[in-house]
Amino acid sequence: MTQPPGQPPYGQPPHGQPPYGQPPYGQPEYGQPQYGQPQYGQPQQPSGPPPYWTGDYPPPAKRGNGFAVAGVILAIFAPLLGLIFSIIGLAKSKARGGAGKALSIVGIVLSLVVGAAATIVVVEVATSVAHSPAADPACISAEHDATQMATTLNADGATITKDASDPSALRTDLQKFQTDMQSLQGQLTSAQGEAEHQSVKSRIGALNSDISALSASLQAIENGDVSQASQLNTVANKLQSDGDALDSTCSTL
Repeated sequence: MTQPPGQPPYGQPPHGQPPYGQPPYGQPEYGQPQYGQPQYGQPQQPSGPPPYWTGDYPPPAKRGNGFAVAGVILAIFAPLLGLIFSIIGLAKSKARGGAGKALSIVGIVLSLVVGAAATIVVVEVATSVAHSPAADPACISAEHDATQMATTLNADGATITKDASDPSALRTDLQKFQTDMQSLQGQLTSAQGEAEHQSVKSRIGALNSDISALSASLQAIENGDVSQASQLNTVANKLQSDGDALDSTCSTL
């Protein structure tokens, strides 16, 4: 059988077509990966540099900041030192990769808060002391006068005891004792006028009354009224009690 002109022989594919069962030219066979594609089950290889590559080295590890730590600790016990150490720690935190920056800020704030609180307490205590009976001018004057007069009155008492068997010497001793007591009474009266607290003024007034009663009893005994001896003892005890009360009031803060 004669084939038409231009047709390939029987069983042969047309010109440019692959044989039967073969893939077209340039195409992979069934089940085979295309060019540049990985086979089934094989990972695909990257075709370029890593997507997150920056070309920089990893950042260095942060170092410690001892000044920041010390600043926080000292802020509680010594606010001024805590403030200084915290400021130094904050200045050094930049060179240390930010290490201790937060602690330094906390130390600065804590130092200021604790320091302010301590200042308020000191001011309140000073104000309280300045307005307390212990700082009353009358207490200061009375204490000074009583200290000076104590030596004189003790000497008078020793002399009176020594001359108890000598009426003439005893009379002289009692007169001196009364003069010294009157001098003390005058000083206490002057201090009473300086008193700023009513409690101090009252205590000094009671003490002055006791001294007046004591002088009166001594004068009566000197004039021969022996019955005043028991009264003298009572007044002396009250004088001691009121003196202790004044001392206690003037010691109150």
